[in-house]
Amino acid sequence: MSDSDSTLSPEPQRTIKIIFISDYLCAFCYIGNKSLKDAIAGCRDLDVRFDVEFRPFTLLCQSSVPEVPKAKGEKVPNRWDYLIRKFGKEQAESKWKVVEELAQKAGLPLAEDGIVARSTLAHRLAVKAYKVGGQAMQGHLNDLLFDAIFADCQDVSDVEFLADAAEKIGLMNKAEATTFLQDTDCKNCVNQMIEAARASGVNGVPSIIIDGKWALNGVQSTECYLQVSKTRSF
Repeated sequence: MSDSDSTLSPEPQRTIKIIFISDYLCAFCYIGNKSLKDAIAGCRDLDVRFDVEFRPFTLLCQSSVPEVPKAKGEKVPNRWDYLIRKFGKEQAESKWKVVEELAQKAGLPLAEDGIVARSTLAHRLAVKAYKVGGQAMQGHLNDLLFDAIFADCQDVSDVEFLADAAEKIGLMNKAEATTFLQDTDCKNCVNQMIEAARASGVNGVPSIIIDGKWALNGVQSTECYLQVSKTRSF
């Protein structure tokens, strides 16, 4: 080997950019988040790094659940009633059975019911987390919110709950988070991301875009992500 060969710089580590479009109210996004995390953990021995960014989407329209502060003592819509109203009892039961099976396979806790509320505030917090702390901080927030919503029946629109979450991940203290959530910071950014997703043809989530070339819709298995990660010809 020549001296010039021995001084060649190593090939730079390959980066895979993953955009995960999701809504915190979506049970399939909860499961898909876990599948993606498991896949990334399974690639730790590969010469590859992942840049994961979660982007917002809203499944609820304004008329289904208004985005207004709830009065004290006001009844909050629950998930089961919402699903029956939207799909009918038989179809709702069938869909939720699929969710339960997928959650069990992924090893995720899943409460029988939950609260249905608009997720705009949570999306604003997630966008802020990515801007401040990148995928690590945003990922931590996602795990915390998804678990609280689907395992503990937390209200994704509750300012106090979200402010606590912001403090737990080190994004800002509770008072700062409360002020942020009551203001409009990042709201335009969230709206623009949602509009861009719809303009590109996204009408359901999760929707996953890999390196701007591959699009995957719905819950993907860990094995699917692993296969994509090991393929160099995107």
